[in-house]
Amino acid sequence: MTNPSQFSPPPRNAAPGPQAPQNPNVAQPVREMRRIGLWGAPESGKTTFLAALQVAVLRNAGDWMLYGVNEESNDFLDTQTGMLTQHRRFPAATKFSNALSWTLRGSTTQPTGKRFGKKSQVVPVEFNIDLLDSPGAVHASKAVPGEAMASGGDNLGFGDEQEEQHTEVEEDQIIEHLAGCDGIVYLFDPTRERRQGDSYSYFHRTLLKLSRQVFRDRGSADAKLPQHLAVCVTKFDAPEVYRQARVGGYLTYDDTPQMLPRVREDSAGHFFAELCKNSKVGNADLVLSSIQKYFHPERVRYFATSAVGFYLGEADRFTENDYWNISKSADGSVEIRGKVWPINVVEPVLWLGREMPPWSR
Repeated sequence: MTNPSQFSPPPRNAAPGPQAPQNPNVAQPVREMRRIGLWGAPESGKTTFLAALQVAVLRNAGDWMLYGVNEESNDFLDTQTGMLTQHRRFPAATKFSNALSWTLRGSTTQPTGKRFGKKSQVVPVEFNIDLLDSPGAVHASKAVPGEAMASGGDNLGFGDEQEEQHTEVEEDQIIEHLAGCDGIVYLFDPTRERRQGDSYSYFHRTLLKLSRQVFRDRGSADAKLPQHLAVCVTKFDAPEVYRQARVGGYLTYDDTPQMLPRVREDSAGHFFAELCKNSKVGNADLVLSSIQKYFHPERVRYFATSAVGFYLGEADRFTENDYWNISKSADGSVEIRGKVWPINVVEPVLWLGREMPPWSR
C-alpha cells in the first residue's frame, strides 16, 4: 500500500512532455485532471465502490474505458475487481490509506465553431482521476469512544498513544487531499445508520477540518466550499433500502433486458432526505443540513448506488420475489450470489468529471 505522504499527483499547470506530431484534421483528446476524494464511515463500501468501478465502466452503455496510471492502480483493479467478479467476495476493509490514479477515457460532443462546415464534432476526452482510499475510522469524531483510533481492529503494533498520533497524522493527510480535490464522492450507508446511527459522527469532524483547511489555505469566492459533491446512498440493493424506495414511489426501471431498478434522478435527493430524517437512533438529519449549508446546491447531486447490484438469476432479469444479490452463512460470512451489476457507480464519477469541462470555462 502507498503511504499517503508519497501521494503527489502531477502539478495542475505542469509543462507537457514531448508530444507526437498531431494531425490537424483529427480531433485531439481533451485532457483534464480531476482529483476526486472518497469520504464515508467504516462499512459504507468505499473499497467495494472502487472495486466495482471497472465493472460499472464495462457495463455502461457509453464508450468509456478505465485503466491505471501506474502499476499499483492497475493491480488494485485486477485484484479487487477479481475478488468481486470471480471469487464473489467483498474486499477486506481498508486499513491503510491507498493512493490510486486512473484515466477514464471516452468521447464527447464539442462545438467546432462551424469548422469544416460542422457545428459540432465527437472528440475523445480523458479524465485523469486521483483517489485516496482511506480507512473509514479515520473520519470518526473524538466523541465516539475508541473509534477515532480504530483501524480495522489492528493497532499496527503501536501503543495507544502512538496509534492515536499515527491516526491523527493520517487524518491530516486525508483532509489535505480532500481540500485539494475538485470533487468528492460521499458514501452514506443507510443500513449502518439504521443499526448504529453514527453517520453524523463520521461526517462532522471531517467537515469541520475540511472547512478550516479550505478557507485558510485554498480560499473560496463565498461562504461555501468550492468542491462538487456526489452524495451516494449506498447498498440500494439491501432489502430495507430497496423497499423504502419502492414504497416511497422513487423507483424507475432501466430500458434494458435486465430491467434493473433505479431511483429516479429527479428524486434521489428527496430519497436521501427521507432516509436522513427517518433515522430513529442517530442524527442523520444533521448530515443533510450540513450538506445544504456548506456546499453550493447546484454543485451537489444525489445518487442511489449499489456496488454489486441485484440478483438476476438464470433468466438474467430482475424479479421482485428474489433480488438480493448477497447470501449470508450461519458463521456470519457473506457471499455474492450472481453476476455483479453495479448501479450508479461510474455515473457519479462521470458527473464530477464533466462538471467543469475546459471548453465551457
